[in-house]
Amino acid sequence: MIDACLREHQSVFHGIVLDIGGRDRGKFQKPKAFVEKWIFADVNSEHHPDIVLDVAHMDSIATESIDRVCACELFEHVEEIECGLDECVRVLKKNGALILSVPFLYAIHADPHDYQRWTETKWKKELKSRGLEINTFVVMGRYFTVLADQIKTFIKVLPRLVRIGSYVILPLLDLMVLLDRTNFVLSKPLLRNAHGGYFIIASKSDLKSRSI
Repeated sequence: MIDACLREHQSVFHGIVLDIGGRDRGKFQKPKAFVEKWIFADVNSEHHPDIVLDVAHMDSIATESIDRVCACELFEHVEEIECGLDECVRVLKKNGALILSVPFLYAIHADPHDYQRWTETKWKKELKSRGLEINTFVVMGRYFTVLADQIKTFIKVLPRLVRIGSYVILPLLDLMVLLDRTNFVLSKPLLRNAHGGYFIIASKSDLKSRSI
């Protein structure tokens, strides 16, 4: 789902892109050749980033020097998440954009740590409080997506022969995910409000333009 969101919105990438924690994962091909500069930053030097930094303390990045900050599957691993968001806003140029994805109903996964899950309401509040305008907000999967993910996780821990035999139901689980797009799910809060994760694009508007 993250790959699909990135493909759909890949035209938003341009200028100088700061890709924080953006190791090459998934099938999405980052449009590095179509931007002015692509900077890979990571807190861990073992991943061979262009810059070693913590998103909460980006002293090596000049204020208003970045056109796009990409932070996919990053902020659940950031202890000082508020400072990290402040820093992203600081380094963005006016009319720059923050592109991020985060899990919600997903297993704890340390990289190197896992600190939090924020709700849709919390993300919107924190981004707007920092002067960011939310252009895109996608809920990546609702009840049946979360359920299918949990069943796949259970299959992974089964004994080998049982696990192999269970693979026959994987296509059915993929089809089950499509139910999340139906009115049946969207009309029922208990199903609609089970969120797998979020994909968000938020822009830093020119404050002078906003005041006119």
